[in-house]
Amino acid sequence: MNNIGKLLKTKKTVFRKRDIANILDFRSEGAIDKFLYRAKRSWDILHIQRWIYVLDDYDKKELSCKLRQKSYISLETVLLWEGIIFQHYDTIFSVSDDSRVLNVDDWQYSYSKIHDDILLNPLGIYHKNNYSIASKERAVCDKLYLSSGYYFDNLEGIDFEKLEQISKIYNKRLQKEIISLRHVYETQ
Repeated sequence: MNNIGKLLKTKKTVFRKRDIANILDFRSEGAIDKFLYRAKRSWDILHIQRWIYVLDDYDKKELSCKLRQKSYISLETVLLWEGIIFQHYDTIFSVSDDSRVLNVDDWQYSYSKIHDDILLNPLGIYHKNNYSIASKERAVCDKLYLSSGYYFDNLEGIDFEKLEQISKIYNKRLQKEIISLRHVYETQ
């Protein structure tokens, strides 16, 4: 099997330089550089960002989690996909250990800073298809933590028991806001 075949076999579409070296068992910097040079020239692999390489039909969600190692997809992205908000964005929103916006390959990746004790807590975070993503309840908590009083268009599918459980990893203000949100929802 050739080297590109080995990369395809991993089912990943986004790689850091060291990932490629490990998968292909390259032991020297020269060997990995030579492989990358040839693969880029033949368009088998694209150099999209410093130290990050992608296959032609790469997954933007996977790239989002590779651009910032300590991150997961959340906020408006999850809220939109779950039908909790209706406003469409051409951006993948994530939380990370710092705030920044990156433009890569005509797509925008927006990261919002959240404290490490919250960011690294696995409650309500799922790992699938080579990326990490928040549950809809975790995304609601993340959004309210960053933007108190945020309006949600549709809370129909929210599990309020799960929402209150997840809110306990955040501050007291957020916990009170979740209780208030539940009360407003249940009295409608």
